[in-house]
Amino acid sequence: MPLPLLFTLPPSNRHDFITLNANTSTLPALNQRITATLAASPNCIEFMAQHKPASASPPRIQQLRVHWDNNKTRDARIWPEYTIVTEDNLGAILAVLGAEPGRGVLEVKVGEE
Repeated sequence: MPLPLLFTLPPSNRHDFITLNANTSTLPALNQRITATLAASPNCIEFMAQHKPASASPPRIQQLRVHWDNNKTRDARIWPEYTIVTEDNLGAILAVLGAEPGRGVLEVKVGEE
């Protein structure tokens, strides 16, 4: 079953939604999906990007982390504020997000090569 996932590009308001198959997603596939969405989505356009000089290399994902919503059901003293996404914990993170949609937002840190 597809899992809807909101990702943001902090500290801006740039964002978008993607869907993932929680059972078969890998970190490289997630990176590729986000990179493709960044290039095509009107929600991800950087403010004043048309005035920025074109770079030789496209932005690259440097880090993925899930920012957890601790305001409603979880004890903030126990549950972490965020979790860095790795290949080892991706399946568990997607399982938690699938069981409790809306409890976490994927934060994508991008930068130049």
